[in-house]
Amino acid sequence: MSDKTLYDFENENMDDYELIERKAFRKAVELNDKLIDAKTILEEITYDWDEYIKFLEDERISKYCEFKCQETIDFDEELLNAIAQTLKQSLNNTNKAIAYNSKKIKINRVIDG
Repeated sequence: MSDKTLYDFENENMDDYELIERKAFRKAVELNDKLIDAKTILEEITYDWDEYIKFLEDERISKYCEFKCQETIDFDEELLNAIAQTLKQSLNNTNKAIAYNSKKIKINRVIDG
């Protein structure tokens, strides 16, 4: 098995390859681009998540501040719960959607044999 990646073939003339090989290559490049985009978005979300938690703590909104026996500001409890529940649900749904392990198992089964 070769150590080459898709990037090694990007500037190569694909005319010598069969139509199905060129098609598989193009589809793999598209999928790879989307995976890279997803990774970038996840990194941005991680940064934004950290910034949001800092904001909550700096503004004394966080339940963690209460846990540390710090005084917190008055904040509508129903709104705070709605924020927390929605973010938790979105985070859980995102984690389920990613499902790296099943994709890795599937790609190994189909391509690696």
